[in-house]
Amino acid sequence: MARRPIDDVSFGVRVAALWSASFLLIFGAVWALIFLLNKVSMVTITMAVAIMVCALLEPGVRLLTKIKIPRSLAALIVFVLGIAVLGLLTWFVIVQITDARTSLYSQLQDAAVKIRNWLVDGPTHMSAKQADKYTTDLGQTIGEHRQTIVSGAVSTARSAVGILSGAVFCLFATIFLLMDNGSIWRWFVRAMPRHTHAHAYEAGQVAWRTLTAYMRSLVLLAAINSLAMVPVMALADLPLVMPLAVLLFLGSLVPLIGVTLAGVIVCLIALVTKGVVTAIVMGVALILIVQLFGNILNPIILGKAVDIHPLAILVTVTAGTLVAGIFGAFVAVPLVAVINNATHAVRAHHRDAVAERVT
Repeated sequence: MARRPIDDVSFGVRVAALWSASFLLIFGAVWALIFLLNKVSMVTITMAVAIMVCALLEPGVRLLTKIKIPRSLAALIVFVLGIAVLGLLTWFVIVQITDARTSLYSQLQDAAVKIRNWLVDGPTHMSAKQADKYTTDLGQTIGEHRQTIVSGAVSTARSAVGILSGAVFCLFATIFLLMDNGSIWRWFVRAMPRHTHAHAYEAGQVAWRTLTAYMRSLVLLAAINSLAMVPVMALADLPLVMPLAVLLFLGSLVPLIGVTLAGVIVCLIALVTKGVVTAIVMGVALILIVQLFGNILNPIILGKAVDIHPLAILVTVTAGTLVAGIFGAFVAVPLVAVINNATHAVRAHHRDAVAERVT
């Protein structure tokens, strides 16, 4: 038999080539999917938000259906209550930010003055001219660029319309998903090859349980973190306590990175208004609160539903931020958790099926 050229290629090289080709194909498919989703970004974002909101509200619908309320009515009740709570929270945030606008402006001005004095009198020993270059008066800067800000707001009117359209689309998608009770996923499973139906259905159930548990834990821990810091900030006599609590809540919705950035802002305001000691106390208190509640309550709330290593969370959030900004950071961890648990469920289902055939 004539010797084939492939016979001169070692087994290890052939395995490496197959792995490389498989990796390139998978990478190409993922890149194409991201590219297509980015082309319809409004649909992608609104549907992702609707699914996550639905996962958060679904336990309420399930509770009402257990007491013999029809699912459509239960979904409508939970949806209206959820929108009412969201509206009240939005109104509260707007009022707090509006009330704190003057105080925040004053704090930023004081911060600029203190930073300038530190640059001149501190270890850097800058000249007054150099320090002024790095600490330009905030009010003067805003005044000089007021027209630019106004024109920019006018030019983004279409974006505002797009946001409004996306919000309406998200609301309708949420109510339809709450009323659906899994029929969309069952339709999707039926479109797949028959021998994969059991695997896909099991993966979908596990994925939904994972997302529900994650959203419940995320919102509860974010609320606990922010509320626990309120008395600490109040005892330290920090200004802007409620706006900072809202900031901590929103930051806690993005694991690791979000709460870190929010904590840095809290410590900076403490540093400017109350000094170094208060800033250090705020930082230590925030770390203790986040770690304490995270380590004690998170396992109780989540159980085994979401089990991701902290380093994996950091890498996931960073990658999500690079790919899709704030939205990517927000959805990265639940997406990885859902894929991870669904994959384990499919493998377990396959092993059980093989074991049944053997026995």
